[in-house]
Amino acid sequence: MADTQSTQIEKLEKLRTAWLPAVEFLFGEAVVEAKFDGFDVLDDIAKPTVLFSHADEPYRYTIQMPSRSFTNDVMLFVDVIQEMVRGLYPVGASDVKTTALYEGAAVFGAITAIRQVFGEETVDSYLNALKEQAFPYYDAFSYTAVLLAEDPQAIKKLRGVQPFLYKVVRNDFETAGVEIDRKIKDILLLAFRA
Repeated sequence: MADTQSTQIEKLEKLRTAWLPAVEFLFGEAVVEAKFDGFDVLDDIAKPTVLFSHADEPYRYTIQMPSRSFTNDVMLFVDVIQEMVRGLYPVGASDVKTTALYEGAAVFGAITAIRQVFGEETVDSYLNALKEQAFPYYDAFSYTAVLLAEDPQAIKKLRGVQPFLYKVVRNDFETAGVEIDRKIKDILLLAFRA
């Protein structure tokens, strides 16, 4: 079992190393306070989680991956990319409310990566599954995609004003020079509920 877990962690590290430049290209570099400690693979979790266990370094984190993620290459890839995007501006605690913009960016990053690796058909399949099984994430992705279609640099611009994406507020859009319909902006800033 230890050899299997070691191989799994090595695979996760390789994915992260290979895709971190692309994620940073899309959304900007990680906040200075973020410190990634590595991956853990666990049998008893259903979805990836982020563990913040250093009170003196609130943005230091470990990504915990479910071992069952390794049964599906697309889902493993999605899980890693989404957690990498979130790791650019980690929440620092498990009880922090995130926004549709924060969650939508994570899904957008994963969709962009899926398109590159697996192709358009897999993207369509993934989006259909997301729409049916996890609609709040699909919805957050859709509004984030509208934002990025209007201004491909919008998230980088917003992070230039507020590096922690889940802390972005309405005035940050104006300060950053990001113009988007008020209704879409309001939806992006809603507290995310999965």
